[in-house]
Amino acid sequence: MDYQGRLNPESKQEVLARVEAEAGKKSTDSKKKKALIQDVRILLSVCEKQFPNASFSVKSRVSNGDLNLTLRVSGEAADPEKTDSFRYIRDLFEWRYENGENIYTCRFSLYNTTWKSITFSWNYVKQHKHLLIFAVTCQMISAFLGVAAPIVSARIIRAYANNEAWRVMYIAFAILVIQLLRNLFLVVSNQGYNRMYTKTLTALENDLVRGVLQMQSKCLDENGSGLFIQRLTGDTGRIASGFNSLADMVTQILSYAGILIAMFIVSPAVCLFVIMMMAVQSFMEIFRTEQLRKDDKEFRKANEKFYGLTGEMVRGSKDIKLLNSEDDFSGELGERIAEANGKRLFMQKRSWVLKLFRWEVGEFGSFLMIALLAYLISEQIVIPSTALVLYNYYADLGPNAVKFFGSFMEFLADFNLSNERVQELLNEREFPREHFGTRELENPQGEIRFDDVTFAYDHEDPEHPGRNILEHLSFTIPAGKTAAIVGRSGCGKTTTFNLIDKLYEADSGKVMLDGVDIRELSRDAVRGNITVVSQSPYIFNMSVRDNLKLIKPDLSEEEMREVCRLACIDEDIEKMTDGYDTIIGEGGVNLSGGQRQRLAIARAMIRNTRIILFDEATSALDNVTQAYIQEAIDNMRKGRTVVLVAHRLSTVMNADQIMYMQDGKILDQGTHEEMLKTCPPYRTLAEMEGSASSENSE
Repeated sequence: MDYQGRLNPESKQEVLARVEAEAGKKSTDSKKKKALIQDVRILLSVCEKQFPNASFSVKSRVSNGDLNLTLRVSGEAADPEKTDSFRYIRDLFEWRYENGENIYTCRFSLYNTTWKSITFSWNYVKQHKHLLIFAVTCQMISAFLGVAAPIVSARIIRAYANNEAWRVMYIAFAILVIQLLRNLFLVVSNQGYNRMYTKTLTALENDLVRGVLQMQSKCLDENGSGLFIQRLTGDTGRIASGFNSLADMVTQILSYAGILIAMFIVSPAVCLFVIMMMAVQSFMEIFRTEQLRKDDKEFRKANEKFYGLTGEMVRGSKDIKLLNSEDDFSGELGERIAEANGKRLFMQKRSWVLKLFRWEVGEFGSFLMIALLAYLISEQIVIPSTALVLYNYYADLGPNAVKFFGSFMEFLADFNLSNERVQELLNEREFPREHFGTRELENPQGEIRFDDVTFAYDHEDPEHPGRNILEHLSFTIPAGKTAAIVGRSGCGKTTTFNLIDKLYEADSGKVMLDGVDIRELSRDAVRGNITVVSQSPYIFNMSVRDNLKLIKPDLSEEEMREVCRLACIDEDIEKMTDGYDTIIGEGGVNLSGGQRQRLAIARAMIRNTRIILFDEATSALDNVTQAYIQEAIDNMRKGRTVVLVAHRLSTVMNADQIMYMQDGKILDQGTHEEMLKTCPPYRTLAEMEGSASSENSE
């Protein structure tokens, strides 16, 4: 598709219609086509906004299952890294500037191909190609010996017919040696493949884990855990074993080729008939496996939903019980189980029905083979002993070869689907990664500054922008000071924290650390200097000691006990059954809310960062526990920039700077005493909290 025009709504719709038509000819995956049109529409809309009515051209071509699109727009250079309107769609394309034109090149996957799957897998296998070469060499030797066996076996029938006893013994001994060597080389090759499989699987799983951890928070929020678990644990194994399976199948193909050669030597006409019958059944298998691939894709999607809800059931079982929602949750889970198993049943049913047709054709072929041999014997074209050899060959080859072909096609369908699902996880367009700069902070101090920051969670689509959570937000928190952000729920407090820690990026304006735009800083410069203690910190299902050593593997006993003392949790740990070696359950289920908060504070102390963010760290805690946590926070304040988000003003009264946030803006700021005088909403919160405290004391 080639198109030229000027950037306006009419030309944009024309391009979208042409791209959709071109994609529709090549792909039946409605989800992929919808995502493709959405991405192209967003790219064109952003270009239209940046270069209104500029001349542009579009070229697109489909190759190897991908639609390759090149967009050229006349105008000044608009580097996506430096242009706000482009920054959030930079994962869609590659950009360069030539001869007064901004050139955007994109590649959209319409469907997966076997070649793409093999190429992707080879990127991991080639790291251990010495093992592959060794295993393939041994397997090829085994395969050639397998080809030789039926050819040599054909001679033994003639030796029997000619009553050549010694010749029979020589041939039998040759067959014995061939089979012994074949089995030996087969076992050795399998050992090589197993080692290669293990190494390939390890590398692939490590890449996927890193990829998931580097994904934008939005991706993790929008997709259930079942999607990642299924692809990390199931699909990776199928990919890693792909070359092993391919090599085994090549060996089997060579064995069948040996039988066909032997048949051709005995009777070319019968060999041709067998090939024709196998071809008919093979086309039937191609159709069956194509339907199987489509059904399997739907089944895996349903299975991901089931696995995701199962994970939530395990993690939230306590809340389910306390809400007395066992029946409701079981009903929802039962529906997902029924949906997944129903799709599996439909997949298997259709596959077996199509297998039945292929079997019936195979049985009809066997009948025709017997009839053909009977005719050849009656016409004295072949002798009965030769006919028997040919029939035995067909019995070994015909049904088994077609069955093997069906298995081979199932393997390819499964292999391609697993590759497609894993490649999606590694595809930055479908699962965008976080982007960091390269600049480091040589001597971090901890100053935080927001300069005219605006942010909405749904910002990518310029035609349907989301509601701004923060609007033209500006403030400065000096290094080494304690600041607090207060305000009603939904005013943007937690979002502010998310921008400071770069879980999300500002749509416009700047977030700066020590005067440097956070977008220019490396991952270590940002995350290595900031620690967040959230309202519900995640505690891992290991011992207290191991939870702390996750932060610092070489943590000494003295350091561990000191940070726990400063976090006011040392006495609680020592009362536990196994002390610091006590297993505390998934999510810290065996700890109270206050204990989880204090253990999270101990982890923060181990990191010893210049900036510490507390997001509702004392919410929903009793006064005694809040006092412990307040003491732990006070122990951390010296020499650090501490930022608190809290509903309780008692937690933030001693802060050097308090900011009252409303509708994504700072309404007023100052000390506690100053805010009581100048900020009516803050004073109202203080009065309400004071009234509540009085009632509780009474």
